Amino acid sequence: MMKNYRIRKGTTEDLEFLQDMLYEAVFWSTDQERIPKEDLFIVPEISKLLKDFFRRSGDYSLIATDEKEIPIGAAWYRFYTNEDHGFGFVDSSTPELGISMVEKYRGKGIGKELMTRLLENAKSRGIKNISLSVDPKNHALHLYEALGFKKVSESGTSWTLLKDLD
Repeated sequence: MMKNYRIRKGTTEDLEFLQDMLYEAVFWSTDQERIPKEDLFIVPEISKLLKDFFRRSGDYSLIATDEKEIPIGAAWYRFYTNEDHGFGFVDSSTPELGISMVEKYRGKGIGKELMTRLLENAKSRGIKNISLSVDPKNHALHLYEALGFKKVSESGTSWTLLKDLD
């Protein structure tokens, strides 16, 4: 377990890092062929996930940084509508969560702490449920299940998981 890190609330200055983390979340497997980041963010299904982040009501993020204040991981959530949503959409009152870590910091407990704090924040805001999308082959599935997420549907190669925050 890494001890020399801190977690802080994300700001508009973190948007590029959130995009980097979304890129890592999309290409979580080392077996996947990666495309350039700028090519990924012209795909409408991906670009909308962080478009105008921090400008919409309900957008929230946490950033993990190392001892030099360099970002090493992020977790975030956002509300969507029935007409415009991400891959883990359940309904318009349930935000979708995203999380990713810089590769060399994975498996050190930082992602779990990011998730725990993000879930606590959502609950403190009166949010009843939170969802996410995950490929069932992704090792992070075990973390999500340990934190109480349950599979509610599947689409293509991903599962939608839901956590009750009550």
